[in-house]
Amino acid sequence: MKLTSNRAIAIVRVSTAEQAKEERYSIPHQKTHILEECRHRGLEMLHFFEFVHSGATVLSSASKEKADILAFIRDYSISIVMVHELDRLSRSMLDTLLFVDDLNKLDVAFISIHDGFDTTTAQGQLQMHILSAFSEYFRKQLASKVLGGMIERAKQGKHMGKLPLGYKIGPEGFEVDDEGAKIVKMVYSLYLDQNMGMRGIADYLNGMGLRGRQGNRWSHATIRDILENEIYAGTFAWSNIRVEDNHPAIIDRETWAKVQERRRLKKGLGGRAQNSFYLLSGLLRCGVCGESTMVGRHARKGKFDYRYYTCNNYASKGKDTCPAGYVRADRLEEFVLEDIRDFAQQRPTELNRETIPADYSLIKEKISLQEKELDRLKLMLNRAAEAYEEGQYDLEYFSYRKEQIKKQQEQVKDDLQHLQEQLEGKISQEEAESRITDKIALAESIINEKDSIKAKAKIQLLIDSIQVKSEDDVIIYYRL
Repeated sequence: MKLTSNRAIAIVRVSTAEQAKEERYSIPHQKTHILEECRHRGLEMLHFFEFVHSGATVLSSASKEKADILAFIRDYSISIVMVHELDRLSRSMLDTLLFVDDLNKLDVAFISIHDGFDTTTAQGQLQMHILSAFSEYFRKQLASKVLGGMIERAKQGKHMGKLPLGYKIGPEGFEVDDEGAKIVKMVYSLYLDQNMGMRGIADYLNGMGLRGRQGNRWSHATIRDILENEIYAGTFAWSNIRVEDNHPAIIDRETWAKVQERRRLKKGLGGRAQNSFYLLSGLLRCGVCGESTMVGRHARKGKFDYRYYTCNNYASKGKDTCPAGYVRADRLEEFVLEDIRDFAQQRPTELNRETIPADYSLIKEKISLQEKELDRLKLMLNRAAEAYEEGQYDLEYFSYRKEQIKKQQEQVKDDLQHLQEQLEGKISQEEAESRITDKIALAESIINEKDSIKAKAKIQLLIDSIQVKSEDDVIIYYRL
């Protein structure tokens, strides 16, 4: 190894027991020998890292000490790391091996005086190549064990990572933290019942002087994390592992589902539709040119103010692009509200409306995910076949893997078929009537709602889109 400088650091260590006994491998003794070796080699010793504790913790993969040493090496362009002997570095040969490999990747030489290990020499480099091969193997083994441990914890629904607001860890796992749970429930209520946006909720909580688990102020991102974390419905989820009813729920499953549906609707409607004071913003589609949105306009004529909805193409590109023109907002809104009144008065067996599945966007998203899963399983099957051809799998194990993957493929295909049927509206009469009954109850609540913001939120749950050609030619698509 060609050295880029003569700068060196050294690591010296004794355990507490060794220090008490004043054995011959004391820190002063180690330093003396290392400095003599530096003088002999013409090296500049910049710093000694001194440790008085068990070597098992000095170079463990997550230790602060190891991170500090590597940071010092980078910051000060260190070319050599020295120890008196290998067991002064760590009691764990695996940690020693991985640390020396880290140094090699940084083009930093390693010298153990007592053991004659020196990567600046040809013999040392040969030893390093051999050790690197072993270290790579051990790294993969270690990563596999860590991942395996995480998967096992996930299957048991045990806490991993950052603890969510509203929970604490008890003898049996997740337990509800009453103070945090109150805030979580408030967030869901403000979002679902008050139709507040995430930034609005954050401002509201900050204005009340409430703080998160770490005492931080609220932001739209922290509110979003709470609204999208299924742990609050009692489900533990990690990667593709799900454990239902794993712990006490803070939010009931019905509320959770309504909030997720509201999230999908808001994403589809866009920011302008959410902030607009127009009752039907985000729902209107031009029936003349097919433009995806119609926007609100405001005009003043004499003593009167008028609100209008108009096609985007007409407003921005003129009537040559789209001759749709303007539609009076008050008339269109009254028409829609009147239709909702009629909707509420219908009985399930008498209902005759243009409808689409209530969870249309969700179903399409699930279909896309399942199609990707089929592609992944096909790739896994091909890789298993290649492994068998290369001799990595014997026939018995290959047959087992093939059978398992085939079973997964069949399950995914069944799920896809079921989703496609849902998308096409192929549901049982009993389920259809149940959905219609729920929607009629929602329509009744819209009629009686005095708050326009709440009414707008409920309309978006009831209606998917409204196709408008003129004030007299309107088609309303209800969500069922």
